[in-house]
Amino acid sequence: AGIGGGRTIDVTKFAANMAGIPMVAVATNLAHDGIASPISSLEHESGKGSYGVVMPVAVIVDLDRVRLAPDALATAGIGDVVSNLSAVADWELAAADTGEQIDGLAVAMARTAAQAVLNQRGQARSDEFLTVLAEALILSGMAMAVAGSSRPSSGGDHEIMHAIDRLYPGTASHGELAGVGALFCAHLREDREQAELISACLARHGLPRTPDDLGMSRADFTKAVAYAPGTRPGRYTILERLALPEAEIATRVEEYARAIAG
Repeated sequence: AGIGGGRTIDVTKFAANMAGIPMVAVATNLAHDGIASPISSLEHESGKGSYGVVMPVAVIVDLDRVRLAPDALATAGIGDVVSNLSAVADWELAAADTGEQIDGLAVAMARTAAQAVLNQRGQARSDEFLTVLAEALILSGMAMAVAGSSRPSSGGDHEIMHAIDRLYPGTASHGELAGVGALFCAHLREDREQAELISACLARHGLPRTPDDLGMSRADFTKAVAYAPGTRPGRYTILERLALPEAEIATRVEEYARAIAG
């Protein structure tokens, strides 16, 4: 069994996969959907890498332990789950522009997970909310297993997350970065409805929404967005479709930050 947070569970998933044995995940925080996904994100000498693994046969979440985690870990998974909306939009964009095949069941599962969290109005530390969040994170992992890739839960939002992790390690948690990435991608798609839903959810739970909230300069965030497509070669998202030069990205970042500030 892997007992702990995302890093511990990822290492255990990878080790169990290499050994060819089943694995049980025991999550002590709800920072991201890695608690149930068929993917392990591991650090190595060259940085971070993602590896396909067999997903856990069971996931156990002790809500009493989760509540003891710092805020950045206890509920950061909110950002990861709601970023599914952005990831699915990018998948649909790829289908329209490049003919990429979509798995309807995986899309439905990823959307359902995001909507469950968006529609849950309870306090983030309540049993009711944490149960919904845990189930949503597990459902996101199952969506990836159905799709055979991270596509239903990882689009331009996660490209931005990976870019920030590589260029400015330690900036924020996986879930926090995914949420900001999703909100920025919604702005790039000019999807006001999605942007408002994600923004309201992140604000309600005290999660970051802008580079300023992350403690990043807008110039650094711009560099990360420009770098982002290189983190997932072959994945088509709003970032690849627009292929904006860095100067134009800087303009969009300023517009986005102003829009969130109101």
